[in-house]
Amino acid sequence: MLPSSERLLQEIRRHEGVKTRDLAKIFEVQDSEFDDLVTLLSDFQESGQLVRVPESGWVLPERAPYRVGLLKVTRRGHGFVELLRPEHAGDIFIPPKAIAGGFDGDLVLVEIERRRHRGARRPERRGRAGKAPRVEARLREGRVVDIVRRSRGLIRGQYQAARARCNKKGREKEPGFVIPFKNPTAKIYIPPGSEAEAQDGQRVLVRLVEGRGYGIYPVGEVVHTSGEEGSLEADFQEIAAEFGFPVEQPESALEEAARLPDLSREKAREGREDLRHLLAITIDPEDARDFDDAVSLERLEGGGYRLGVHIADVSHYVPSGSALDRSARERGTSIYLPGRVVPMLPERLANDLASLRPDQDRLTKTALMDFDAAGRLVNYRLFRSLIHNRRRFTYEEVLAILEEVDRRGGAARSGTAGESPRLPPGDYRDYLEVLNQMAELRDLLHRRRLERGALELDIARARLTVDGAGEVVKIAQDRRDPSHHLIEEFMLAANEAVAAFFGSHGLPLISRVHNEPDEESLEEFFYFLEKIEPKLVGRSRKKGSTGLQAIAAGVRGAPYAPIVHLELLRSLPHAEYAAEAGLHFALATSTYCHFTSPIRRYPDLLVHQVLDEHWGGRLKGARRKIEWAEDLPRCAVESSHAERRAEEAEREMTRLRIIRHLKSRVGEEMAGMVTGIHPFGFFVQVEGLLIDGLVHLSTLVDDYYEYDPEDFCLKGCRRRRAIRLGQRVRVVLSELDADMREIRFHFLGIIE
Repeated sequence: MLPSSERLLQEIRRHEGVKTRDLAKIFEVQDSEFDDLVTLLSDFQESGQLVRVPESGWVLPERAPYRVGLLKVTRRGHGFVELLRPEHAGDIFIPPKAIAGGFDGDLVLVEIERRRHRGARRPERRGRAGKAPRVEARLREGRVVDIVRRSRGLIRGQYQAARARCNKKGREKEPGFVIPFKNPTAKIYIPPGSEAEAQDGQRVLVRLVEGRGYGIYPVGEVVHTSGEEGSLEADFQEIAAEFGFPVEQPESALEEAARLPDLSREKAREGREDLRHLLAITIDPEDARDFDDAVSLERLEGGGYRLGVHIADVSHYVPSGSALDRSARERGTSIYLPGRVVPMLPERLANDLASLRPDQDRLTKTALMDFDAAGRLVNYRLFRSLIHNRRRFTYEEVLAILEEVDRRGGAARSGTAGESPRLPPGDYRDYLEVLNQMAELRDLLHRRRLERGALELDIARARLTVDGAGEVVKIAQDRRDPSHHLIEEFMLAANEAVAAFFGSHGLPLISRVHNEPDEESLEEFFYFLEKIEPKLVGRSRKKGSTGLQAIAAGVRGAPYAPIVHLELLRSLPHAEYAAEAGLHFALATSTYCHFTSPIRRYPDLLVHQVLDEHWGGRLKGARRKIEWAEDLPRCAVESSHAERRAEEAEREMTRLRIIRHLKSRVGEEMAGMVTGIHPFGFFVQVEGLLIDGLVHLSTLVDDYYEYDPEDFCLKGCRRRRAIRLGQRVRVVLSELDADMREIRFHFLGIIE
């Protein structure tokens, strides 16, 4: 008979190092139940509650220097193990020689060295009431001793083709191998027939196969081979295979989309408020392909504002359970890559029927919100509507008009003083007044958000301009200028109003939540900040989002501001989707959801579908609410995963295309800022291009440098010169590695 979980743990606590067979005897487990006992023990190990020490047996992790965690292998070949149990704080650094056949994403058993590295533990700092907060080292070192569970993720590497050999049976193939890019000292055995027509030296993606290895080598199968080196299509196919997102729409969804009637031929206008008299406009990037949000603004008596946020009524065409809905759920989100877009919905919907194209009537759901003269929300309504988009604006056009307002002495602040004026579009006079009023409301909403403690971080991102063939022709900074802020503030207001509506009516909600940062992460950030700008820490340490916002605002304009904002972002948890209302820490609101992008995000579409069922009366009974309550948790997990997958794919594709683009600039001298210090070197972000590259410690020839984690710097042993975060430096672009997706620089010197 299998023991209970509690009895099993008690027995292992009494007999450290007990073997599985011995446990079976102690609990009189029958042979038919032995596999169930193994599964139970494995589950405990995979959750981090137990560890099976090789050649010893089962022990509790707190009684041995062993832990279970996820292995992350870096581009430099070393790794970090992220421990599973929250009480086992801090990641474990794994040198390349100690990875022992582990691969990125593997669940591993790691032995922690008892000795800490020099400088690994930070000095304790006294807090209130004389308490010394425990700040664990991030760089405890360890070694992988066992693979608990292989990752199902794909591994990038180079294929070494099998060679034919002769024996008594004639000619037969020898096995092939894949050499991983991230762990070039390892090899993955590829049995004959599992190489997917890979050629010798070709870049491939391989998946590890569960079960016994081939001698000392794990076994894998090639699932993707790269095409023409450096081409857009080859890079896209590699990224799509690596991250596993579906590209083609299923036939059932395409057929369903093709059958949808044109708006002019259907009765969908019935039961909607006709808002075609409003001056509704869209404001999007110049290269936008789908338009799912329009805005309008009217002035009210007493100085107030009536803001209309009109969102494409996608759920009118995509009801819950339809083929289009199932396809959208599988994708979770549209993926925007340089030169390629993988839409969540078929073209007929994303770029035609549901898209709020200019000079056309479109079905929408409207959040009509009334604000007083101080920007306080005093009333709102949600309803189905019909609008006519009067004008499609780009961010650049709106910014040019706001600059014209500035020149005329209006209230709008474009924030571009000193820059060369942009020429507004020819019809700008028709929109001067409404855009000026929108800018006024934007400023009021923005100020009120900051006053309640919302975080606002300036994180610079590279924006790629591509030609018709998808090749990068320009790299520039993606600025969040006042035209972006205008739309962002209006969408935030609409999303909050919709979340409040769901709460007041008791509707099933998939919300957007952002938890508070944990104490350890904040301690790490404050310690970092003390070394950069100690005056900013002070009393802000205990003030939640308000204190963190004060820090972010306090460094704004300083040369090290981008680094502080990035470190603060890293200390915060990821925002996720949840099946109930919850705190959004960064926005300083107790309830929030995504409503404004149903063409490209599945959670937004779900919110629209629930609204349809509420207005249609389907949610009056308990049964349908129970069905939503059972399904929404799965939807939340799936949507959060799809979002992270899309972000990672976009980041990797962007980096890959930048490396292709910079090939002609190898050897060029550049100026940049030190953005990261590590034991193996430091990272530099090039001014203007926003590309990050590594200066490896081995390339520094003017001195022998050592990493000082206490001061977040590299110090020269002879000249005592220090390389610190925020310093401006000159570097030479020395190497571009598409396989590792890495940019490397040679250091020339500090810019004084």
